[in-house]
Amino acid sequence: MITKATRITAWTLAALLAFGISTLWVRERWAVALFQGGVLLLSLIWLWMNAWLKGPFRWDKVLIPLALLPIIGAVQVIAGLTVLPWFTVESTIGWTVTFLSVFLLLQAMPDPAFQQSLRTALLAFAAILTVVSVLQVFTSQGKAFWIFDTGYDSDVLGPFVYRNKYAQFVELVFPLTLWRALIDRRRAPLYLTAGAVMAAGVVAGASRSGASFLLAEIALVLLAGWRRKAISGRGALLVAGQAGAMVVLWGFLAGWDFFWQRLTGLDPAQDFRWPIMHSTLEMIRLRPWTGFGLGTWPLVYPQFATFDIGVVVNQAHCDWLQWTADGGLPFLAAVVAAFGLLLRRLILSVWGIGFLVVAVHAAIDYPFHQLPAFHTFLWCTAVLAAAGERNRHAPQS
Repeated sequence: MITKATRITAWTLAALLAFGISTLWVRERWAVALFQGGVLLLSLIWLWMNAWLKGPFRWDKVLIPLALLPIIGAVQVIAGLTVLPWFTVESTIGWTVTFLSVFLLLQAMPDPAFQQSLRTALLAFAAILTVVSVLQVFTSQGKAFWIFDTGYDSDVLGPFVYRNKYAQFVELVFPLTLWRALIDRRRAPLYLTAGAVMAAGVVAGASRSGASFLLAEIALVLLAGWRRKAISGRGALLVAGQAGAMVVLWGFLAGWDFFWQRLTGLDPAQDFRWPIMHSTLEMIRLRPWTGFGLGTWPLVYPQFATFDIGVVVNQAHCDWLQWTADGGLPFLAAVVAAFGLLLRRLILSVWGIGFLVVAVHAAIDYPFHQLPAFHTFLWCTAVLAAAGERNRHAPQS
């Protein structure tokens, strides 16, 4: 069991993460500062209370590589290895907040009932946010929650001003709706409807990669559920048919026209991501071991750019390459280690497949960059998915 203080801390962290996601549209620094400052203050309060109550510290191996990431950033600043110290400090703070968030969340994971409550809260938050997003994209003229100016006049889904960020949010949570539908057949229509609304937002936003990954997730979750004997082969086919029908129906309600235009207008040869990635590889070749400094890619990239599209290129469109260009091969190794330590548990949890799909999506986009609160939310959701399998296989006292 966990203490009342730990429960309160976990719920407070969940509220901070919900705030962070709900304010992703904010361009000014205050939203990120409130989120990160809240996590840092919460960590200090929990550490003081835990020391006073002489409570236990719960550890997980994934904390080791996650702790190394901000340490690498700090070393870059202290040793003068970064070309832009302020940006590296800012990125280091972001990774520190991610580490502390994961650490705080892990303190609450020994209680399976509490884990279930957090998963239900995550699903409820995602369902509400996606319903709002689908309604908003057609009626808000680019305003977040129909009120706040985002600087855009269309295609804003809830707090997400970029269609792929919304798609990655759905990719993360969508497998949870499918898994709940598999293990709770009585409420399966409710969960499938929630999942279909999430997918409808991807269609409305016309995220081509997002739609492809969602289709892959349906197959992966059903396959994993069948292998875990949570569902028969016939049942998997039945759920696949139900999920597919729901997605198609809600897709028609959201409108397939814009999505189809973007899909048929796709020309891989004209995709600017490939030359951007090639330039990032050149950056890595120049400083493979030290990198240019965490958070410095957007300002270093112009020196290596081979073309000009008339707009600012703010990300490498491949998180894995950008991590390496910023932090060098040691930083990439630490990130890979964190993924590797979670991999088996995420697969066994079934719905943790969503985090792995986002990691694959990160090879052609930037879910882990630009938005610190979203980045932290991704890692915390992964730990929530993996923690159940850690407890399941832990020795019983």
